[in-house]
Amino acid sequence: MHGNFIMKITDSHIKWLRSNFPNLYYEANSQKILGELDFCAVYNKESGKIVIANLAEETDFLIRDVFEVEICLDDLDWNGWPKVYEVSGKYRRIAEKCKVPIIDLHIYSHNRACCLGLKYRDSQRFCIEDFLYELVIPFFYRLSYTDKFGIDRARKDLWGEYSHGAKGEIEHSLEIMHIARYNAGRNDPCPCGSGKKYKKCHLGEVESPENPLRRTPLDASTRLRH
Repeated sequence: MHGNFIMKITDSHIKWLRSNFPNLYYEANSQKILGELDFCAVYNKESGKIVIANLAEETDFLIRDVFEVEICLDDLDWNGWPKVYEVSGKYRRIAEKCKVPIIDLHIYSHNRACCLGLKYRDSQRFCIEDFLYELVIPFFYRLSYTDKFGIDRARKDLWGEYSHGAKGEIEHSLEIMHIARYNAGRNDPCPCGSGKKYKKCHLGEVESPENPLRRTPLDASTRLRH
């Protein structure tokens, strides 16, 4: 699932970045995006998704925060995403406040990179806008929510977590396998229970060429076990 690619940055991407995140800048020589990532977002519990919004009703799920980040576009983590770092040390303060090791905040202890999660998709079409909205902001939203309410409440209130490392990858593969077994139509409700149409939810992951399940036919015994 880990395609070897570098996320290309075009002039239009740079223009979009300046317009939507004026405190971030692209450094061409180092192939990095640096600066302050500021966001206002709210968690939609029904869909299980983060909604980016400048104006929203004040609720516990509404988070406004800023993190100083470094995004290394030509250096991929083991999940296949550009490595992302929180460089101000804010994550350490949150870990100390919650009395947990940083790995429980999904930050690797050996290199301090953020573990953004697992998601099958066509990596060649994955642009910086998708990356920030689908992976980076949700990661820092959860970190900020943990800072505000504690790690136990974050685990209870927000979307579920996979285990760390290879075990989490196996859990994700089994989840996609379970969803694929339903053979849902594009306009049917997604088998994951989100309430969204299948084509708007997990269809892309099930059909992605990055999904190893598409390359490895399952025998009957495997299907029965899961």
